[in-house]
Amino acid sequence: MQKLLSDIVFDNTNCGLLVIDGSGSIIDVNQWFVKHSKKDESSLIGTNLFDCFELNNEITIKRAIEHATSYGMSSILSSALHPRLFPLYTKSHKKDTLMEQTCYVKSVSFDNRRYALFQVQDVTDSVNREKLLRNRTQELSIFSLAVRHSPSAVVITDALGIIEYVNPKFSEITDFESYDCIGRPYFSLGRLSSNESIEENIWRMLEQHREWVGERCNLKKGGEKYWANEHIYPLIDRNNVITHYVAMQDDVTQFRNMSRKFSYQAAHDSLTGLINRQEFESILRTTVEDNEQGDETHVLCFIDIDQFKLINDTCGHVAGDELLRQISVLFNRHCASSDTLARIGGDEFALLLIATDVSQAKLICEMLIKLVEDFRFRWNEHVFKLGISIGVTEITRHHNNYVEALKQVDSACYAAKEAGRNRYHVYQEDDKVLAQRKDDTYWATKINGALENDRLALFAQPIVPLQTHDKISYEILVRMIDESGNLIPPGLFLPAAERFDLSHRIDKWVIDNTLAWLCQHHDDINHIDHISINLSGLSLSNEMLLQHIISAIKANKVEASKLSFEITETAAIANLTHAKLFISALNAYGCKFALDDFGSGLSSFAYLKNLKVDMLKIDGMFIKDMLEDPIDEAMVKSINDVGQVMGMETIAEFVENDDIRKRLEEMGINYGQGYGLGKPVPIDEIIHSTVELA
Repeated sequence: MQKLLSDIVFDNTNCGLLVIDGSGSIIDVNQWFVKHSKKDESSLIGTNLFDCFELNNEITIKRAIEHATSYGMSSILSSALHPRLFPLYTKSHKKDTLMEQTCYVKSVSFDNRRYALFQVQDVTDSVNREKLLRNRTQELSIFSLAVRHSPSAVVITDALGIIEYVNPKFSEITDFESYDCIGRPYFSLGRLSSNESIEENIWRMLEQHREWVGERCNLKKGGEKYWANEHIYPLIDRNNVITHYVAMQDDVTQFRNMSRKFSYQAAHDSLTGLINRQEFESILRTTVEDNEQGDETHVLCFIDIDQFKLINDTCGHVAGDELLRQISVLFNRHCASSDTLARIGGDEFALLLIATDVSQAKLICEMLIKLVEDFRFRWNEHVFKLGISIGVTEITRHHNNYVEALKQVDSACYAAKEAGRNRYHVYQEDDKVLAQRKDDTYWATKINGALENDRLALFAQPIVPLQTHDKISYEILVRMIDESGNLIPPGLFLPAAERFDLSHRIDKWVIDNTLAWLCQHHDDINHIDHISINLSGLSLSNEMLLQHIISAIKANKVEASKLSFEITETAAIANLTHAKLFISALNAYGCKFALDDFGSGLSSFAYLKNLKVDMLKIDGMFIKDMLEDPIDEAMVKSINDVGQVMGMETIAEFVENDDIRKRLEEMGINYGQGYGLGKPVPIDEIIHSTVELA
């Protein structure tokens, strides 16, 4: 029997063969099966099939054996239904892997006995190819779907750049339908003549098997321009030959327009359309840096509109904005194309004159000043005549940086204002006016430090009654304390406070500390008629400060009748509306008001009827020389007469000696103040001080 089976089983058959009897024993096996099962032939023959292998489909296999041995029936054990029936191994990519197989069971007879012949075939390669094909088909389907629904425009061309496919997004962006595109060269669609050199460069890169990424402007089907972020790359086969090109486009037209708009807005003033401070400083910085190695001269001008605040206060900010627009048009119309004009602040403009020397710049400044002098701004029934102050500095290769140039031109503009406005001032290193400006900057820094560190002190100077034996009043004065504890007189730092708009902060400190002192010494000051506090022009416009004073009075922390406020004539006139409101609000609570330095302005008497003040402080310039100058004496008498007629008491400043005091008493002046009556002392000393009365 064994010899007969050997004739049947051919060891060189390219498939596995097993002969199984009805009990499941292996009768014979060929060498192919032995090799791929990784078992010895001796361990297989005579052994039950189910003892040799762990078979997942034992019932199915037993049924196939039974059908073959008992009924002579054949069976096919499909690989799809019964994958990897036997644990056989095959080489795949130089590694042993489980074999994909098909198995046929046939009935064979020998000596009137039926056996089951298992024929196993290796189908690993075909299964893998099928899987690969299935995966590739799925990938192509997904790729096709992705390309079709891609948010980017996709164009596929052949190796010559002739379009074979466009996706719907390309048609949506360009309005070119598929039939408009297929068969045409890619770069012929929406071509701009200016793109020809770019297209040549793109082709050179693609032919070198390189990708091209960039932004191009193209034309839609209707001729409308659009901008696309474009990515073009070649498809290369195994032989390193280009077979196709793929171009992808993203429409960035809207983004580009928005970016251009935002860039413009970031660099320009929204009110006037001129470039803004940030952009101007960038241009100035580049100009200064580029000039470091050159001999060219440029000029920087800083232009400030004189009395702009008056228009804002009189007609409102809408009128102020319209004035700025009109002035910008006026300036721009007379600037050269090489010059740079900018609005860098509220009413401040800057002009950079390229390749210009100071002598030429002076002529330009004179022209601008004359233009503004001749210009009339009309708003409703108001007509305003304007002026401008211009600071000028020369930019040479000796400038270290643009910040230095800005500081110089700002100082020069300030000097032009101080000299009377409506003029220009050229910066010079040895300029005495600018040296004073630097001195003011020093004191401004000191003031800020003193306010931050509470290094100010309250002093008080008596205001003495000249006609009665009434109680004495005191004017509150302020002194600065330096880092060493020394007192600094107000004449050194108050001018800088005015110039740098710090006076309202000093006012706030004085008011807060005076109110606190009055609360603390409420029972110790019955011998004092009132305390007088100076207010600057900025404080008159400070609604929060007004409410702060009113809150202290309402809380009964301060007796209103003990408070008087002094405002200068010039500050009151410059802030007339706010002054009237401030005075009216505090008068209602019982506070007094005095008009300080009266007579120093040109319109003094005209404004008296509009200001409900209780006292007039006659400017000291009339008092100090009145015994020698009959005009000064006449002015003092005139102011006193008007004040008395209007129900106001009068106070004479600068009373330096007894002779002046006696003459003031004879003239009927109500009060006197000056070193001849009492010097300023620390505020705590007035609790127990005594001053000789008339």
